[in-house]
Formats: sequence, structure tokens, C-alpha cells
Amino acid sequence: MRLILIRHADAGDPDPRRYPDDRSRPLTPDGERQHRLIADGLARMGLTATHVLTSPLRRARETAEITARALGFLGAIEPVAALGDDVAAPGLLERFARYPGDAVVVCVGHEPQLSRLAAILLHPDGTIGIALSRSGVLALECATTPAPGAARLLYLLPPRELLRLLG
Repeated sequence: MRLILIRHADAGDPDPRRYPDDRSRPLTPDGERQHRLIADGLARMGLTATHVLTSPLRRARETAEITARALGFLGAIEPVAALGDDVAAPGLLERFARYPGDAVVVCVGHEPQLSRLAAILLHPDGTIGIALSRSGVLALECATTPAPGAARLLYLLPPRELLRLLG
């Protein structure tokens, strides 16, 4: 199974006057534009998805929609509370276990929660320091059911590097 973790694109800084509920803060126009380039780059790399999961927060949903379109994903984008404000790794691992071994699962969420999830999957005690920038992409491969320490890092690409590589 491959897990593709993507941090939501730029949504600007929290602004309680415009968005009293920060969960409804959208992507900025620049964030949308940049993530379209990132998602198109992922498609050019040959990335496909069998499942697309997203945090229910608006900025993550919008990022997931851009990504799904670019990858030609025709299924339903699934909002998953465990990808929201506080990633619940056990719930996500149980969900991942339901997918077939050849699944490619794209998960769009937030920092530092996605990095914590990656650290748990890469090391049994989760003691790896990782950080994803906005629109950053981290790919993991699990030879068995995803579990603590069961993943192998395929790549960790900040958006600037991904765009430079695909230039």
C-alpha cells in the first residue's frame, strides 16, 4: 500500500474577523494556483489514487479537490475526522487496514498532525522528526498492513523542490 500525505495549500493566516471558525478558512488564490501546479506535477510523475481522504476543514477539502482533479480521480473524496485538527493514528491505521494491499491512498490534512502520522508509520516509537510545508508531499510504502514502524519513506518533497524537479 502506498500512502501519500499532503499538507493543505496556503490558506493565509488565521483571521478571526473574517473566519470566526478557523475550520472554514479557505485557500488563498495563490495557494490554489500553486497547488494546481503541485497536483499537476504529481500527475506527471505518474501518481494515481484509489482513495482520497481529507480533513473536514475547508482548506484541506479544497486542496483534496484540486489534487483529485489533477490525478483524474473519479471516486468520492472522503472526509475523515481523524485527519482534522488532531490526527487519530489508531483510527487511521484501522481504516487503512480495510484497503487492499495495492491501494494508493492520498490523505490531505494539517501540520503537525501529518508529520506525527508519518513518524509513527516510519518508526515503532514515532521518534522521527519530519515537517511538511504547505502543499508538501510525503509518500510512504507499506509492504504489510500499515502499522507503527511498518512503512518505508519513498519521498518527501516541499513544493519548491517538486516544481524545480518537474520544471
